[in-house]
Amino acid sequence: MFFSDESPIYDGFMPKVVPEYKEEAKRRIIEAAMDVIAERGCHQLTFDLVAQKIGVTKGAVYWYFKTKEDLIKAVLKKFQGDFERTTFDSFYNRPIDEMLDQIFDRFSLTDHRQRAIFFEMFAMAVRNSDITHSTREYYNALIATFEEAIRKEEKQHPGKTPRDTHKLALLIVALYSGLQNYQLIWMCQDEIKDLWLEGLELLLDRPRAKKKDTRK
Repeated sequence: MFFSDESPIYDGFMPKVVPEYKEEAKRRIIEAAMDVIAERGCHQLTFDLVAQKIGVTKGAVYWYFKTKEDLIKAVLKKFQGDFERTTFDSFYNRPIDEMLDQIFDRFSLTDHRQRAIFFEMFAMAVRNSDITHSTREYYNALIATFEEAIRKEEKQHPGKTPRDTHKLALLIVALYSGLQNYQLIWMCQDEIKDLWLEGLELLLDRPRAKKKDTRK
């Protein structure tokens, strides 16, 4: 049991939360919030609905997140954290095109739940300065990841004409974001993936690595 039935706001008691379960409790709340956002949108996200998803009182949710905006920012942080964990694993002894290929496959928003949450967040960022700040942090993390990958590539292949790694990373993020919009409206996943790889080939000024033919 990760939550008590006592609400710090409505019952006048402090919830009895076992410290070692605190992060797991927060994780469950965030996952429930993601479900609600995917199903109903950010504007219909309430603590009541989140609490119902995991079978606890609204007060227990308030113990971890004081406002709806705090909870939405935590959802964005989860997106960012998932991205950073994936890219960290991807960096190890991999060429940049293979690493970026893996990133696109992991975060191409083909999952309906993930796609709905992603675009709901950005719609809300237009009207809410706190969410705008969290969204900017998310994009800064994307840019930093691609910039680090470019620097790593240049160290492995010295002698090329120096490039502005920050601007190049910005262009890669712009390509990534734009293709996600295409996928939302009309373009199929295979077309999106092919454009991503060809776009990287142009931006990075290097031919795409050929995959080994495993056919016998």
